[in-house]
Amino acid sequence: MGFLDKTINKTKASMSTSSNKLNESREVSKLESQIKEEKNKVREKYELIGKEYYRFTVDGDESHKKNFDTYVDQINESRKLIEEYEKQIEEVRAAAKEERENIKAQADARHREIEAEEEAARAEKQQQKKEQDDLF
Repeated sequence: MGFLDKTINKTKASMSTSSNKLNESREVSKLESQIKEEKNKVREKYELIGKEYYRFTVDGDESHKKNFDTYVDQINESRKLIEEYEKQIEEVRAAAKEERENIKAQADARHREIEAEEEAARAEKQQQKKEQDDLF
């Protein structure tokens, strides 16, 4: 029975670890997608700044210059979001790693518990055998 218990214990731990990794991967992919989206926004704003600067220098119209600040603010906001998403990725990875370590620790503890139960059962069998041998 011990072998089966050990196998079941390992299988449960493996499934929990796999589930943990899948969840981590899904969350990280979502955040990386959001980072990519923000980086695209930054590139678009840089392009718009270039166009507005060109129009400002060609036309001399001050209204184009006012758009610079708006685009710069939008770029700064996107950069802040990118930093937040990167921190969230670190947090997700750290939490997932900690959870996997807990799963492994629990599995190891259960494995030791099973081994102790097996050892106790063997010791009891030996004691019973010795008592039987003493009777004859």
